[in-house]
Amino acid sequence: MRRRLIRIVTRFAIAIAIILASGGLFKLYTDSQLSAEQQDEVLIKAIPFVAIFVSIVVAFACVIVVVAIWLGGRVPARSYRPIEAIIIAGILLGVLGLFQGWKLFTYEYGFLLLLASVLSFMIWSHFEPLPVRASKALPPLSRRAHLIALAAALVAWIIAAALLIPQSRPSEPYGLSQTLWDFKNDEEKAQIRDDAEDEFRMAKVPVLALVSLLPAGLVYFAVRELVPDGAETAPAAHNPNVPPERLGASPG
Repeated sequence: MRRRLIRIVTRFAIAIAIILASGGLFKLYTDSQLSAEQQDEVLIKAIPFVAIFVSIVVAFACVIVVVAIWLGGRVPARSYRPIEAIIIAGILLGVLGLFQGWKLFTYEYGFLLLLASVLSFMIWSHFEPLPVRASKALPPLSRRAHLIALAAALVAWIIAAALLIPQSRPSEPYGLSQTLWDFKNDEEKAQIRDDAEDEFRMAKVPVLALVSLLPAGLVYFAVRELVPDGAETAPAAHNPNVPPERLGASPG
């Protein structure tokens, strides 16, 4: 499988390099051979942009193919379905953030969440989970696997919240233009600053903490499948029902 994946990635990389090189060569040609008016035409400007856009689409298709081959038929349904549900929850939260009309920051983060969730769903839905019969034949998850997965999920939640929340902390000019902020007196600035801090504590922090639970959930279901069982079979030497000749000892 590793060789197959390497061949696939190599072919996609060659295709992306050809597309980008074609766009770059076209840009060099137009800069040297066409007049300034011709260079400003929409089609001439669009071709290098289209080359970059197509390269991004091809790279994303490469990710889908690699993940589909790598994980296809290997993820148990007990983890495949919950991860799928988490991704769908991200889509719903993103749509809710885009269409609510009360807070601007939820619109901004809602778009990013929707984009990431849709891309994740496109990747996740391109391969099938482990067949039902094989999934039922798997041994149950141990308490050790659950505890390690919960610890990893907690760490992921803390990291995600630490990355998202500080970036949303309000700062001058608090959503206003710098010119309008400069025209405010000290009392008005203090009021705007207090309102922004209140919104940060009461709205932004809870929302971003909730959003951070999504990657934490993905980490939980992924890690619990990767943790080795840890159960060891008792040595046969300690089993009185095993005859001596099965242990490699001579009888008597």
